Amino acid sequence: MRVIIPLLFLAASLFAQAQAQVILAAQQQTLDSLRREVDALKRIKLDKANQLEKSETVRWQNRYTHNQANSEYQNETRVFEGLYSKTSDNISRAATELGALRNLATEQKEKAIAVKNDLDNFHLQIKQAIDKSVDEVQQDFPAKMEERLLYFANEPPTLETYFNDKFGRLELTQTQEFATKDSYRLRLGTIFFADVALGQSEDIRAVLRTGSLTGKVFEWRSAFSKELSAGIKQSVLNAQQGADFSWIPIDVLQTKSVLGASTGTVEQTWVQKLLGWYKLGGIVMYPLALVAFAALLIALERGFIMWRRGHISKTFTKKLHTLIKGNRIAEAKDLCKKQKTSLGRILGIIVENFTNGKEQAQKNLQEVLLTEQSKLEKRMGFLAALGTVAPLLGLLGTVTGMITLFQVITQVGTNDARILAGGISEALITTETGLIIAIPIMLFHGKLSETLDYITTEIRIQSLTLFNMLWKEE
Repeated sequence: MRVIIPLLFLAASLFAQAQAQVILAAQQQTLDSLRREVDALKRIKLDKANQLEKSETVRWQNRYTHNQANSEYQNETRVFEGLYSKTSDNISRAATELGALRNLATEQKEKAIAVKNDLDNFHLQIKQAIDKSVDEVQQDFPAKMEERLLYFANEPPTLETYFNDKFGRLELTQTQEFATKDSYRLRLGTIFFADVALGQSEDIRAVLRTGSLTGKVFEWRSAFSKELSAGIKQSVLNAQQGADFSWIPIDVLQTKSVLGASTGTVEQTWVQKLLGWYKLGGIVMYPLALVAFAALLIALERGFIMWRRGHISKTFTKKLHTLIKGNRIAEAKDLCKKQKTSLGRILGIIVENFTNGKEQAQKNLQEVLLTEQSKLEKRMGFLAALGTVAPLLGLLGTVTGMITLFQVITQVGTNDARILAGGISEALITTETGLIIAIPIMLFHGKLSETLDYITTEIRIQSLTLFNMLWKEE
């Protein structure tokens, strides 16, 4: 027993040692495995560290490259910004200069247009002045008129032509001339021009100013008194004989009315005076004459119609009332048919409709009343319109005459009071004529209107009286 227990202890010890060795071997293997893993991990760590170092190196290199590129970019950016700023400044300067050039071009264009318009206006004024000079030649002093007209006809209308004519006209006023062709002709500037026929003829003419609205300033006159004709003839003959001194028998400046004082007195008939007065009124006198003629015809026609159709016969009405009271309707109808007046027709309609009843008679009466009244009132409104138009036409003639007068004043000035007085008197002739025509027209119209009112009133009274006589029981 004692031997077994130690053996057991020994066996147990051996078993424990073996087990410990197994455990130790296993731990040794584990440790070796762990060492290998640690070595592997160290190698991995070393590789990772190398890789990390390489990556860090690459990162720093990339960062350096990036910083260098960024620096280059910033440098280039600063260069481009400078170029952009400079280019912007150049563009702004160029835009400013372009705007200034455009404004200058616009101003130059406007100036060119203004200059062109001024030149056009200047050429137009030249043309108007030349045309006016051509027109004034025919209204001017008659000396060398043919030569001046031929000068304008042969020469192109230029400013030189205009001034040459004006200088020639000025030279004409400062010279005198005596010529013998078919007559003795004496000219003293542009203030006296006389013509005495050669031979046995006593024809003597002289240039006088005119005060009419025709625009003519000078015209030849020959109807002088015997004393004035003899004086003009003697003055021209003295010049023909070379006398150093001779009296001119009229006011050569013609500051006074030479025409009225010098014209020989020839008695005119009232027809000649009327025609002369009519011609002085101008073109407006023609429509005024037409208005007067039309008003006269209408007034005569309306007067005849009212006398013919509007006649109110007391004998007829009394006889008709007698027949109606005697209940002789057929005779009353015949009596009304014989009448050619409006009253007879209206009363005849009432009598004819006696058998048709009161209402039918009233309807027919209204129709006939309107028809007859319209016939009597026909053209009365037109007659009144003519009475209104006549003074308006006269005023129109006055206005046109004053316009013509101012045109004449523009051409010849206001030095000659005869032009103003004569022109104004001619202009007022149309107003006078319009009033002369309008006043009788309005009087005729008033008288005809009064007669028309009387006729219509009497017709209504007589028709109502007859109406009540026929239907007095109702």
